[in-house]
Amino acid sequence: MDFFKSSRVLNLLAVLCGGVLFVWPALWNGYPLLYSDTHVFITQPTPGHFNWDKPFIYGPWMLPFHAWQSLWGVVLVQGILLSQLIWLTQQAVRPASAVRHLLICFAVSLLTGASWFVSLVMPDIFSGMVVLSIFVLGFSTKLSRAMTVWISLVGALAISVHLSHLVIAAASLLVVLMLKWRRLLYALIPLVLALAALVGTTIYAFNKVAVSPFGSVFMLARMSADGNVKSILEKYCPEKSWHLCAWTERLAQDSDSFMWDANGPVWSHPGGPIGLAPEASEIVALTVRHRPLPVLWSAIQNTATQLWMVKLGDTVNSDWLDLTVAKSIEKFFTPAELERYNQSRQVQGTMLERVSFVSATGAVAVVIGFLWSINLLLQAWRRRDWTVLALIMMVWIGLLANAFATGALSKPHYRYQTRIAWLLVLPPLVLLARNKKSDSTMQSRSA
Repeated sequence: MDFFKSSRVLNLLAVLCGGVLFVWPALWNGYPLLYSDTHVFITQPTPGHFNWDKPFIYGPWMLPFHAWQSLWGVVLVQGILLSQLIWLTQQAVRPASAVRHLLICFAVSLLTGASWFVSLVMPDIFSGMVVLSIFVLGFSTKLSRAMTVWISLVGALAISVHLSHLVIAAASLLVVLMLKWRRLLYALIPLVLALAALVGTTIYAFNKVAVSPFGSVFMLARMSADGNVKSILEKYCPEKSWHLCAWTERLAQDSDSFMWDANGPVWSHPGGPIGLAPEASEIVALTVRHRPLPVLWSAIQNTATQLWMVKLGDTVNSDWLDLTVAKSIEKFFTPAELERYNQSRQVQGTMLERVSFVSATGAVAVVIGFLWSINLLLQAWRRRDWTVLALIMMVWIGLLANAFATGALSKPHYRYQTRIAWLLVLPPLVLLARNKKSDSTMQSRSA
């Protein structure tokens, strides 16, 4: 009994220490990494602050961990959650050990972009957690009832913090359906909870029963940039009174310009994006109906482009931080926190020039991880090891779903794919040097 207790303590310490390993970029920066949108999540918990384009989830979630004192608590918790999911992932595939777990966390944090997204005060790191939580619920044979509830909650959080995660979750569930359908109901719980949270907060904020009440505006921007909207406007504007008709001959060639230019079609609308949304829904539906093949081809091209964009790039720049995050920290946090923010490498502008090597290393690591996983997939197929097969397939499908949800439905950005590409190195690391005894044991459990 004493040995059992000490083993549990050792395992817990391994998970905690593994989480700390993932925040080294923040430690090196001297402060958690920030993005211009971070200020939105800082201000979300304040009274009456609702964003039309972001779920009302991540900001309230991180409030207890910063308590208007310091953002360090947010990145530490993100690291611990990721460390726990990696522990449970390896436990589903092979007997887990504290030393092996720390080595895996060290390798993932050093060789990939995972640590940079753990250290970033944004919901991006949860993209990979969606895949891992559904894998654990669908394929682990060692979860207690309490742990099943906990991972269901973590998975629900991971899915609900970003709308693109709904697509990743749905794709991951397909793997459970194909390889272990008896566990599908367990794996479905996070998605059901996430949908309930998204619909509930939308009702509360906008009095609308919807998951994404204004998402059509993003789709309109994407289709316009792809060149699929102009012909629809030319055909229907003589009989419609759409706001966008005035923009038929000057539609932006870039979806970000379409969306965020203060003088563009979205923000020149009297009601802004919220007012444009009903019109956008109508135009998007007509575009899909009349131009299905061009829309499909554009989606394939954008997905393919997004799939290969693995570089830190826009993750660590300081663009717009002085006008967004700095104002929020100054308003809501202590003067000491603002000073720590101002002294960070990111704000000082000395970080970008030093991360090119990290980006190159991460790109090489994910390519090697992918190629290695092909061999592991073939081995798992020959052994009929459905758990290993599921892990690799779920990682691949998760990456593809992420590329579609971000590239095809929004716009390809380096940040979007890099936030989840690190998953490719996980199966090789988890399966490294797995002995034959472990293989036979796990294979029998999978069967």
